[in-house]
Amino acid sequence: MIIKIKSHKTKNSFQKLLNYMLYDKDRLFDEKGYSFIVSHNLKGNDINEWIKQYQDNEQYRRLKRVNSVLLTHEIISFHKDDATNISLEKLEDIARQYIRQRNINGMYVAVPHFDKEHYHIHICASGIEYRTGKAMRLSKTELLSVKKEIQNYQIEKYPELSKSLVNHGNEKKEYALSDKEYKYKERTGRASDKEQLIGMMKTCYKKADSKDDFYENLKACGLTTYIRGGKISGIVFNDKKFRINRLGFTDERLEELNKSINRGKEIGELREKSNEKIINRNR
Repeated sequence: MIIKIKSHKTKNSFQKLLNYMLYDKDRLFDEKGYSFIVSHNLKGNDINEWIKQYQDNEQYRRLKRVNSVLLTHEIISFHKDDATNISLEKLEDIARQYIRQRNINGMYVAVPHFDKEHYHIHICASGIEYRTGKAMRLSKTELLSVKKEIQNYQIEKYPELSKSLVNHGNEKKEYALSDKEYKYKERTGRASDKEQLIGMMKTCYKKADSKDDFYENLKACGLTTYIRGGKISGIVFNDKKFRINRLGFTDERLEELNKSINRGKEIGELREKSNEKIINRNR
């Protein structure tokens, strides 16, 4: 999933954002007319009530500035290829989990939308914590941590949403799209060069019986490898260089191919010895 956060510094932003979230044509409802609204540290269910509570909470702000961030508009979006596996129940659960990971002491309203063939959740978050006045701002490191934690939750609880995985810097054997690649695919509907290359490499890996066989399969597919430090380390694809290990095909993963061969040989040898013993007993 992709998480975007945009800051707002004017009082009328509360009204504009909440009106859009609740009354825009893209708000998501099921066939029975049901939708969800997650409100946290807010009372009532009326926009004007919420706005007053957001603004009243500003009296607790510890550090006051002319251009203080009053609220943030946060969006959690999912890849359109996961549309068939998404439900309102899953979106609501993820919204609640995100709030817990983001900062349980904040004030939030979360609403689901559907636009341009993909699902997303809009969230209005307060600029400061509820009644403590502490800023809700996230550093780059903190934001990255939130992204990783909520995606790990998605992976564990909803593994079927595999197309929405984004590489947030965590090492995985299976390659995940970066934010830039994810946005490119959503905008154009086409796979990036890196994604196309990985698809070809996966096919070569599945057909390979050894590490050397894997490299031979790459050549058979018209992929040119290059050497660095005395060993094959990358591939040239569409005039771009890609490091093999950064595409998820680490040395350890390639060595697994050789191990499978050795295991096959050992099993074969054991079978031959077993057959010889049976023949000798029968003589």
